Amino acid sequence: MTVFLDLTRISSRLLRGAPTGIDRVEFAYADELVTKEKYGAVVPIITTPVGNGSIPGEVMRDHLAKIEAGWMRDRADASGDGLYMSVKQAIDAPADPTRAGATSLKRAGRLHHAKKTLQFPFRQIANAPRAMRKTLKASAAAERCYYHSSHTQLDKPDRFSWLAANKIPSAFFIHDAIPVDYPEFCSPGSAARHHERLKTVAARAELIVVNSAATAEAVTRYMEGEGWRVPRVEVVPLGVDRWFAAVPVNAALLPQAPYFVCVGTIEPRKNLIFLFNVWRAVVQRLGPAAPKLVLVGRRGWENENMIDVLERSREIGPHIVEVADLSDLGLSHLLSGARALVAPSQVEGFSLPVAEALAMETPVIASDIPVHREISEDRALLIDPIDGPAWTDAIVAMTADGSQMGAALTDKARGYRPLTWPEHVERAMTHIDSLRS
Repeated sequence: MTVFLDLTRISSRLLRGAPTGIDRVEFAYADELVTKEKYGAVVPIITTPVGNGSIPGEVMRDHLAKIEAGWMRDRADASGDGLYMSVKQAIDAPADPTRAGATSLKRAGRLHHAKKTLQFPFRQIANAPRAMRKTLKASAAAERCYYHSSHTQLDKPDRFSWLAANKIPSAFFIHDAIPVDYPEFCSPGSAARHHERLKTVAARAELIVVNSAATAEAVTRYMEGEGWRVPRVEVVPLGVDRWFAAVPVNAALLPQAPYFVCVGTIEPRKNLIFLFNVWRAVVQRLGPAAPKLVLVGRRGWENENMIDVLERSREIGPHIVEVADLSDLGLSHLLSGARALVAPSQVEGFSLPVAEALAMETPVIASDIPVHREISEDRALLIDPIDGPAWTDAIVAMTADGSQMGAALTDKARGYRPLTWPEHVERAMTHIDSLRS
């Protein structure tokens, strides 16, 4: 079967030093289908305002190699990642009560270089519509399907009319229904755009792939509420990269001071204002012995009050380290030495950091929400996302050397076995293969 694989997100944007969850998903399919050529004939597709087009496999493979280098997925030694070593130093440095705001770190020179090298060849984009027409004609008698693993362009339904015109069955990956269910957590206009995305999928898809049962329930409920057709839905949990494994780490590369890690874009649904208030209580209780809170992620939207804390707080600012564009290997080292991953989100479609931390046998303290219950498999400490005293007590208990709670959570994490990215793609492709035209 010929698979028309939509890689618009990767092809049309400059990926920054660290990928988002959706970036990782699209890259995984590109890596398995285009680079490794595991599933037979594949046609990389881009969807643009001027038309749909196909990109030669060798051009896409070269672009994917540049992306991987930009993410530093090929790096084998965390000591060579200057940003990670700067984070380590910031954690180990005593909190300075005279300073205001968090220690903020981000990647510099390499990122600037990546932005120059990751631009997609414009000549190939210009030629893509003509190449697409030739490919559609040549494959007309073959079994074929279309797969789209990001939300990119789905709010523009006309850009997918070629599927019906060419009688190509299609599958779409939907990552969540958060913008339509919780518009207060998203940027203005997100709800309307996501409504159109789901409407496009309801109209076009023979199959919807989702990352969790929680997402399946939310997407189905919304489509039914709108009176739309609901395509077949299959749950395929996200994969965990090779760096996130329970393997020995050089202790000399780990911070020595106690710290906790929170991973994700700095945005309202991550519940960071609540977490900051918890840290305020921890600092008041432990004083200079309070642990550092390391925030790994870029700044998002609707986050002015969070930024105020990060830039101006004198009470908890000295106990916070903010880092953007950390490599996967750097994050894996950071998680390896952490007292715990903290994930206080109010809503998630999946929760990749929870799966990554548990895969490393790192303790996890997370909000008691459906998706965390689903993917943690009873191996994490789940607390109500507004129960400040319970979170404070847990953080304080986990900070102490030889913490019994920490040992118990480490034991619970042992044996956690998430999917790898190749396993994720294989499972999804089994469902997609049923769409033979």
